[in-house]
Amino acid sequence: MAHLPSSNTTQTFHENTKRSVLIFISVIAIILGTIFVSLLQLKSPKVVPSSAATTAFSADRAFSYLEDFAVAPHPLGSKEHDRVRDYLVGVLEELGVNPEIQKTTSLHDTGSWIAGGTIENIVAKIEGTNSSKAIMLVAHYDSVPGGPGVSDDGAGVSAILETVRALKEMKSLENDVIILLTDGEENGMLGAKAFVEEHPFVEDIGLVLNFEARGNEGPSFMFETSDQNGWFVKEFVEAAPTPVAHSFIYNLYKLMPNDTDLTVFKAAGLNGLNFAFGEGLGHYHTTSDNLQELSKESLQHHGEYMLSLVRHFGKLDLTKPSDGNQIFFNIFGSKMITYSEQLVIPIMVLTVILFVITFIHGYRRKKLSVLGMLAGLLVMIGGIIGSFLIGLSLWKILTAILHEKVWMMGTDITFGTTYLIAFSLIVFAFLSFLYTMANKKIKVESLTMGALLIWLILLVVTSFLLSAGSYVFAWPLLFGLIGVNILFRSEENSWKSYLVTAGFSVPAFLILTPVIYLIQMLVTMNLASALMVMVSLVGALLIPILSTLKVKTKWMMSSILLAAGLLVLVTNTLNINNKPTTEHQKASDISYFMDEDTNKAYWVARHAVDDYTSNYLQENVIEGNTSEFFPILNWDVNYSEADLYDLKAPTVTVISDEVQGDKRTIEYQLKTNRQAEEIFMQSLSKMNISTLILNGKEMKLDKNEFTTQQPLLFTYIVGQSGEVNVKVTVDANESIEWIVADLAYNIPEIKGERPPEYSTYGENSFVMKKIRD
Repeated sequence: MAHLPSSNTTQTFHENTKRSVLIFISVIAIILGTIFVSLLQLKSPKVVPSSAATTAFSADRAFSYLEDFAVAPHPLGSKEHDRVRDYLVGVLEELGVNPEIQKTTSLHDTGSWIAGGTIENIVAKIEGTNSSKAIMLVAHYDSVPGGPGVSDDGAGVSAILETVRALKEMKSLENDVIILLTDGEENGMLGAKAFVEEHPFVEDIGLVLNFEARGNEGPSFMFETSDQNGWFVKEFVEAAPTPVAHSFIYNLYKLMPNDTDLTVFKAAGLNGLNFAFGEGLGHYHTTSDNLQELSKESLQHHGEYMLSLVRHFGKLDLTKPSDGNQIFFNIFGSKMITYSEQLVIPIMVLTVILFVITFIHGYRRKKLSVLGMLAGLLVMIGGIIGSFLIGLSLWKILTAILHEKVWMMGTDITFGTTYLIAFSLIVFAFLSFLYTMANKKIKVESLTMGALLIWLILLVVTSFLLSAGSYVFAWPLLFGLIGVNILFRSEENSWKSYLVTAGFSVPAFLILTPVIYLIQMLVTMNLASALMVMVSLVGALLIPILSTLKVKTKWMMSSILLAAGLLVLVTNTLNINNKPTTEHQKASDISYFMDEDTNKAYWVARHAVDDYTSNYLQENVIEGNTSEFFPILNWDVNYSEADLYDLKAPTVTVISDEVQGDKRTIEYQLKTNRQAEEIFMQSLSKMNISTLILNGKEMKLDKNEFTTQQPLLFTYIVGQSGEVNVKVTVDANESIEWIVADLAYNIPEIKGERPPEYSTYGENSFVMKKIRD
């Protein structure tokens, strides 16, 4: 006869199950509550109405300026650009300042090419009563050719105008305030370069406050500082009403290729703080960066920074000596923690000592061993690798399935954040499975200490190599080690042990959650693999829960997490598949390329062929790269052959050609034949270029040797003049071969109307030819 369980055994089983479920719910509540609190810092301030006090910053008042100037694309050199310039000068005059226009030729080596153009910076000064150094407010007023630039950077410009208006209503500040509306930022920071090279105000500047955007909504956060930022950061935290700033993000930004005007000012030795809002990346540089899509809350955040910081620094001595660098990060909403970078190594040493003490404590209580901890280290490495592969594989699968929606997946914050949640749940499910399996042979304490050893290694590495980001590992690890010491003295698998684990993981969720979110916002889910590694590090602090908590069965928790992750992932994917819509637009661009020498032309789509671009790419569509027919650009595209239109490549006139000794100087006049806005010139042959002069201004070259693999390339914004003068000196014995092309911000024929669910970066046409000796 089979042995049946007693009623007491059944009752105990149900009580244990109920207890486990309650613990699981409590842990989830702690984690979700912490995540919610951590993300409160990313909330923009409420809009101040136009009826507010005249000394306050009002986004409504600032928006009224935008309605007058950010209504159409106004790139450098365009007629609309001139209208916007005149409007801004007029507003500043009405506000009681005396603006001037700095008009000059500006050249800038971006690292990949040389950019040039005739810029018109708008400069003004509000005199202080006893100025130590000036505060300079900076935003660029040019837009990209494809959109009206309401967020980038009309929001910064309008915030400056509203700030100037408010300042004129107040008692005069001690320090001067310089207003700089730069030109040509979108073409390679040309205005900023011209200002630092030529304007006399540069000598007077003590602090630059630069305002930018890489989206159309979200909090404005301070994402970059100049070096030796200690005093400025401390004063920023004191003055800003709702500061959002993470020194880890600044460290990350320094590793990225992105530049703003502050890059140029920092290179000139000026102190500065850089601000931007970055949610709504899908609107960045597109037609949908318009008045209807801008978040006024983001504009308000820009302005609150601007006005409060000008008032605060306006009464301080800006000649104060540098004070080292600061570590800074938000912890509860706008509450920030800052401390000197000089404390990074002492904090690291303290953490190493605590780690050693914790190990000795656990060893003496027979909770762990050296071999056990090393085994835990290997398991954690496996967890990191597995999490990396989960992020990489899921993203590759999704982008393959939704090939035509990849752009929207990466740039629409709604979909990106939802995928981040789904991937994170799946990683936690994987970690739960991994550690439940590992716990069969390795004690949970050894698994935990092995994982924390990875944290310790990362802390040591960042403390020496990425000090501004070391706090991300220091404080979660310190609290985690304290929690482990308490666990050593707690009953295993008890309420106390689980709640201690969850409680001492709170600092990790508070610090890392906004960092992970901001990285996803800035660089999109294309970095899913790296983001999942960070998620796995947070999960490592929950090993005692992930490995031992049995919700009915030992596999129930991982099953719940996996099911939840897959549900979110599938739902989000189905939702994307029903897009685009007017609320969630997809980029849809078409360009025309023509080679005058070969009499061949192509229609090119930079994204998957869709309902609009299929009007142009109808037959024999090739997935390839523009370098196959236009060596100047390296875009991954879809293209097909196109009809030839009556377009001419630029005219190249040799003004002079002289040989002196072993050097040959050739002067060219390049002129567009079709009112194109830009002219390109790229070397095709090997050249040793001694001098390069564009429109009378010499470019200081970082190198002189150019080859077919690493050519000289420059682009010049010819604007309404339509021409550029080029003077180049090469070795006399060299053969000369160039590609010359122009770029017009239009296409030769419109085929069909773009549906409202599509936005665009702008439509362009390129016509090229080669010139030889």
